[in-house]
Amino acid sequence: MSNNISSSQHQISVIGASDYSSLIDLAYAALTKDFDVAAELVDKLEKSIVVPDGQSPHDAARIGSTVTFDAEGASRRAITLVYPDEIDVEAARISVLTPIGVALLGLRQGQCSQWFSRDGQRNELIVVRVVDRQFADLPL
Repeated sequence: MSNNISSSQHQISVIGASDYSSLIDLAYAALTKDFDVAAELVDKLEKSIVVPDGQSPHDAARIGSTVTFDAEGASRRAITLVYPDEIDVEAARISVLTPIGVALLGLRQGQCSQWFSRDGQRNELIVVRVVDRQFADLPL
C-alpha cells in the first residue's frame, strides 16, 4: 500500500440514526475512561452523515459488521466490530471503542482511513470488504 493516500480517498462515514444515538452515548460515557479514543469517536460521529434507520448502505461498516481490510505494513485482516462488552480477541471481535474500530466505522469497500495506534504511530488502511450479518445474503 502506498504511504500517500490522497485526502480525496478518505471518505465521510454514513451511519444509521439508532447506531449514531447508541455510539454517541457510548463515546460520551467513555470520555472519562479513554479520552483519546472516545474523543476520536465523537469527532467521527459529528462528521458522519446520519441517515434514517434502514437507509444506511448495507455494506457500510457498523456494529456487527465483519470488515476485511489491508493495513499498511500488515497482512490482510478481518474483524467484527462490536460494543466494548462483546470483545473477543480470539474470535476477532474488536471494540468500536478502539483506534482501529473508530477508523473502520462507517466505511465501505474501497474507502480508506487513517488512525493513530495507542503508541502514537500513524497507520493507514483500505477496506476490502464489509459483510453485515443482518444483510449477509444480499448482493453488494
